[in-house]
Amino acid sequence: MPYQLGTHNKPGRISRRRTAAASLFAGALFLAACGSDPAPLVAPADASGDAAAAQPAESSRSLPAATVGSSELGDILVGEGGLTLYGFTNDVDAISVCNDACADAWPPLIVDEDWSVAPGLDLGIFATTTRDDGQLQLVAGKWPLYFFAGDASAGDINGQGSGDVWFAVDTGGILITDDAAAAPAEAPTTGLVSTGSTEAGDVLVDANGLSLYGFTPDEAGAPTCGGACADAWPPVTLPSADLPSDLDPEIFSVVEGIDGGFQLKAGKWPLYRFAGDAAPGDINGQGSGDNWFLASPEGGLIQDGNAAAETSDTDEGEADNGY
Repeated sequence: MPYQLGTHNKPGRISRRRTAAASLFAGALFLAACGSDPAPLVAPADASGDAAAAQPAESSRSLPAATVGSSELGDILVGEGGLTLYGFTNDVDAISVCNDACADAWPPLIVDEDWSVAPGLDLGIFATTTRDDGQLQLVAGKWPLYFFAGDASAGDINGQGSGDVWFAVDTGGILITDDAAAAPAEAPTTGLVSTGSTEAGDVLVDANGLSLYGFTPDEAGAPTCGGACADAWPPVTLPSADLPSDLDPEIFSVVEGIDGGFQLKAGKWPLYRFAGDAAPGDINGQGSGDNWFLASPEGGLIQDGNAAAETSDTDEGEADNGY
């Protein structure tokens, strides 16, 4: 499936929580793999001399390519054998630039066309990208996923922060950096929305200028994105069922949230943010999983550059646009 997410801000420096030996190994291995003068790779002493061999070359059809694992960083994405998956901040527009010697140190998570992820993960944040050699690599959020040759066992995070460009990936497809750790677990919620400009045209945005989205499985008017899905796509919540007085009741309404509380709607679409958007104008969630689309100021969704003006739950008969 084609990858549709963009990329923007690069995460900052993190504080490492590794042993001195692991730190020296990860730094040396990064320079060897991605520097201008690569040196031979040496497996760590505790990897039984065969750390690289422990990394799967490709995913199995019988197992999900990615699942949830526990680490000292919290819940993260892991691959076969529970090995940590990482993202590379130099990968722009979800295109992998880690090849050859770099890929020896950071083996990509290769999948086939029948790839899947574990239950509990939001399928909508995953996609694939085609590598230079024609193989498909799994992408979470906007990050192609890799193993690290220095990790030997489930829970190892020896690659975390390597070169200040390699970071473990959380279950919402976000790199785990100091900035991410310092951010609130959920985006601030507000009932106030306005119109903002993006490369896709005018869209609904929240009080912080972040783009708002609708989820096509919500076409009946009730939210269906909760749990892990809501970690990646935080709902726009309200403190009560009362619609703020500055919002047009012909476009906006309030619905009970799937995880409790109340969620703002535009037209028939409950509204969400995308955790992969960091600044006003970002539209990294547009088209994700062929289910997530920007919300238009008229209360519809922007698909293929067109906005459907669906302004209420009751006009679905005349506003059926193939959702």
